[in-house]
Amino acid sequence: MKPKIVKNEETNDIHISGDILEAIISRVPLIDLLPAYIVSQDWRCAVRSSLKNASCRKPWLIAHIQNLRSFSLVARCVFDPESGVWSEVPCANEQPFICVPIRSTDSNLLYMLTPLKFSFSLDPLKAKWHHVQGPKISRLDPIVAVIGSHIVIAGGSNDFEDDPLAVEVYDNKFQQWELCQSMPNFYKDSASTTWLSIAVSNEKMFLLEKSSGTLCTFDPNIKSWGDIFDLKPNDSIFLSLIGFSNNRLLLIGLIGNTENVESLKIWEVNCDTFVCKEVGEMPSKMLEGLIDSCSSPSSINISMAEDMIYIYNSENPNVIIHCEISKCSSCYWGSIQNSIVNDQYQMHRFTFTCSKVGINDLQKAFGLSTLR
Repeated sequence: MKPKIVKNEETNDIHISGDILEAIISRVPLIDLLPAYIVSQDWRCAVRSSLKNASCRKPWLIAHIQNLRSFSLVARCVFDPESGVWSEVPCANEQPFICVPIRSTDSNLLYMLTPLKFSFSLDPLKAKWHHVQGPKISRLDPIVAVIGSHIVIAGGSNDFEDDPLAVEVYDNKFQQWELCQSMPNFYKDSASTTWLSIAVSNEKMFLLEKSSGTLCTFDPNIKSWGDIFDLKPNDSIFLSLIGFSNNRLLLIGLIGNTENVESLKIWEVNCDTFVCKEVGEMPSKMLEGLIDSCSSPSSINISMAEDMIYIYNSENPNVIIHCEISKCSSCYWGSIQNSIVNDQYQMHRFTFTCSKVGINDLQKAFGLSTLR
């Protein structure tokens, strides 16, 4: 029988046969596979084979950390739920053009907005950015969504002369902004990300007022809004958030009031009828860790991708709760101690995104994209 591990006596090199090497690599966290990927062609093939045959890797939570004074991007840290470890990835290439707060209104979208320029990235680790001219109307805290080839910016205007409900759509084909139908008048007192939550499908943007549960949709192809719906499956919900998980629209609701949060539940929403079906409830011990006396429940936010939801308090993200929803709508809960909220970054600004990350994304982030 041919040995599985062979040592070359002249060079002291050790050759590990493919199946053994693949078995070893399959147990290594993804971010630690990058050094193995550049060892040799054999190792590279083993890494690729391991990733191809491995069970579906879970989406990561990505923290983008900014200096509150200069808005420079200080660090980017990623959490891999399979290894349970926080790691730092490079962000030096972005420093020259980051001079304003970075924001995220959808789980994988990161953007910056100035009067002259709109910059955004949908890349998992933000190694690639796109830059277009700024919208016609000056905005401070708008709703932003990328839907196919369209960029949608709604509300958030900071000039009293402008329509607070104004909507602009940028079409990559024509490379220009176009004013279109304004947001429904219902949102006139809540037309910013502070009060609204969005979810984006392949064709539409779903817009939810967090406090009332009032929902409306926007279609960028016809540049108009749909009907208004009441998305409140429980009368005791006082704060709602929405997002897409594997093409399922999910509603996350806090039940009780700001002084006494009784529970947090998740519903799956039928996008045609807007009927809600309850799929899970956060364990009470985890809810206690999420809600603290130092911040308001209204600062609870979510990031999600595929089957994974991350729930955190944006004012005090010391504890992050994650929930994996199976195809049969079973919920598997877990808790993360956010070790990056330490003395070094205590006074910095955190923006979270969520995405599935592959070895190619890590190559680009670490400047190794030329490897084959």
